[in-house]
Amino acid sequence: MKPVKRDVLIACLSCLCFSCGPDKPENSGRSFYMGFTPWPYAPTQQAVNDVYSFINAEGDLVAHHFQQGIPYTADTADFSSYHQSIQAEIDGRLAATASGKLMYLAIDSLNGARDDLADLWTDSGTAPRPAPWDSKGFDDPAVIAAYIEFSLTVLEKFRTAYGTLPAYFNYGTEISDLMINDPAKFSAYTVFAREVYTNIKAACPSLKMMVSIALKTPGSAEMASAQAGFTRIRDYVDVVGISTYGYAFYGHADKGNPDNLPADWLTQILMIAPGKPYGVTETGWIAENLSIPAYGLAVAGSESWQNKYLARLFDECNNQLQAELLIWFTAYDYDRLWSETLAGADLPKIWKDTGLVDEDFRERCALATWRNWLRRRH
Repeated sequence: MKPVKRDVLIACLSCLCFSCGPDKPENSGRSFYMGFTPWPYAPTQQAVNDVYSFINAEGDLVAHHFQQGIPYTADTADFSSYHQSIQAEIDGRLAATASGKLMYLAIDSLNGARDDLADLWTDSGTAPRPAPWDSKGFDDPAVIAAYIEFSLTVLEKFRTAYGTLPAYFNYGTEISDLMINDPAKFSAYTVFAREVYTNIKAACPSLKMMVSIALKTPGSAEMASAQAGFTRIRDYVDVVGISTYGYAFYGHADKGNPDNLPADWLTQILMIAPGKPYGVTETGWIAENLSIPAYGLAVAGSESWQNKYLARLFDECNNQLQAELLIWFTAYDYDRLWSETLAGADLPKIWKDTGLVDEDFRERCALATWRNWLRRRH
């Protein structure tokens, strides 16, 4: 995730040409596992509990994405040396995830801006990397060792808790943005990718290792850079992840209506990263209007358009990509979290109203479509 206004009436009228009901039940199967991240709707334990209850019931996969950074200054091979809050974050996720769920794990190696090395994970959250880590690059042996040790330690915590490793491990979330933002740093990242893949794969042979591509306008210079960059790391990727938010990060007009997506909005991945299995590692669609003047975003949204997007996503993932997994970022709208903890910031507002349950705990019609697909055989 990263940093055309139409009248609301148009959004409402779209209901006349697209039912807000679910797809008709079918006996056919689905190629992908389905799940959510445990992103909370509010900064409370009740919200955390509610979200875990929901995602444990409404998917066969749970996605755990650690974006806070790497505890470089700890003994990354020793879980007990981590700050107590880091231990609590990891242990809490493990305790809240229902047994028997397939798990996707992502540990970010990039910072939030996707233009440099991951920040430091401290007892109070994310902080700048201190010396000497602040001057190190992706190809530094100490950086590579710290990331590998931290990842293997977290993976072992999952294995101990559940008797099995996560099925998927993403070590390069939205790596395409580094290819675009800083080609020189991406060159160093190719060394990082080789060493991380080789060492973690040796320790965990069954683990499907991933990087993800943040899709943008098909045929753009950005996607050409992603295609060229992927050739340099393709040998270190088992499954290619897809991050896509077409209402925000594509360049076409009237972006809130998924009918206006380019024909190859999703299948462009077949050209960018050919010959690999695929999975959607994060996506979502607004169900309300979105206005962020600082980003030039003024997008009409509606519940029916969200449902239409989800139905199209399912169809193309199943029939064109034969995707292995599909992760919807947030189950609930997170208005309270956004206003109380995230200070009403512009960036997280992009995804605030993409839940399948709204801020008043009302189920949106896309949830019925989700459940209908979940009932299909995998």
